[in-house]
Parts: sequence; structure tokens; C-alpha cells
Amino acid sequence: MLSAIIDVANGLDPSATFASLSVAAADGFLREVIVADPDASAAIAAIAEEAGARLVSAGEQSLARACAEAKQAWLLLLRSGVRLESGWEQAAWRHVSSYGDSAGWFRLSLKASGLSARIEEARADLDARLLGRVRAEQGLLISRRLYQEQSVRGAGVALPLRARRLRRIQARVLAEGGALQNVYWNAR
Repeated sequence: MLSAIIDVANGLDPSATFASLSVAAADGFLREVIVADPDASAAIAAIAEEAGARLVSAGEQSLARACAEAKQAWLLLLRSGVRLESGWEQAAWRHVSSYGDSAGWFRLSLKASGLSARIEEARADLDARLLGRVRAEQGLLISRRLYQEQSVRGAGVALPLRARRLRRIQARVLAEGGALQNVYWNAR
């Protein structure tokens, strides 16, 4: 049903990301995990092997190639270091079952405290809702069919998607506040 692709281009350790996927893998909802590593790091290769994930290293095209090689009908694109909240798989299942023609993103929650972190979370949500710009840290759940329609010559997902084809998934993704960059899924 679902292939998770973890983009490690940000240099963060993917261990927390792997851990948040374990329940979905045990339930059979998540059928494969692919790590897209543009740097072909030996450390990332060891982590991926230990987690039972497949590694794709193709330079700047690593993410696009990982998406092309994924075998399942739905792709879950995640940035290394993020952690999906407990229960995310039920929310993702509801999205897949009810909105098969739409991609989905998770509500961003930053580990940082304070007003600036809450403003950044709200800004990310508004960017996704109003402009169709989904930050890499928010994750993206997209059907293979829609991914192929939206892709531009292997350059990743061509966002913004039309608003009717993009919905918020009712679950959160936790990210480090200091690690945020203005990287969106179309910035490849």
C-alpha cells in the first residue's frame, strides 16, 4: 500500500524517522522504506541496512530515483530527522481511503518553544493550505499516479498542487526548530 522515502539531503540522522514508521510497518500498511542519499554516506548506508531499508544514491537525482523505484501505490516523502506522531498511520489510512485523488501533508510541530516556533508552524500550515507549498519537514503523502502527473522530468513533485488536490492529514510531524530550512518538496 505505502512506500516511505526518507530524504537525507539535510544531513540529519534518520533514526527517529525510522522509529516513527515501525508500527505502520508491523501492521503491513507500510511495505517498503527507501532512503534517498545524494552523498552516498557510509554512515547512512549502515543505518538504512540496519533498519531494513533500501538505499538509493544518485546525487541530486536521489529523491526522484527513489520515488521512481518505489513499488507501492502511495508514496510517503519524509525529511530525515522528522518524527511522525503516534497514530499517524490511521490518519494516513483515512486520507488514502477518502481522498485518493489528493496529496496530503502533516501538521508541523516544532520542538522549539516560544512564539517564533508557533508562528513558523502557522506559516507552514498557511503556505500549504493557501499556496500549495508543502515544506519538506511536513512530509507529503501522494499517490503514485498523482506523483507521476505532477512530476517534471524526474525533478520531484511539481508543487504547488491545485488546492483541491492537496489536503492536510489529521496528524502531526515533529521537527527540530533549528533545522528548518526554506525547502519545499518542489525545490529539487
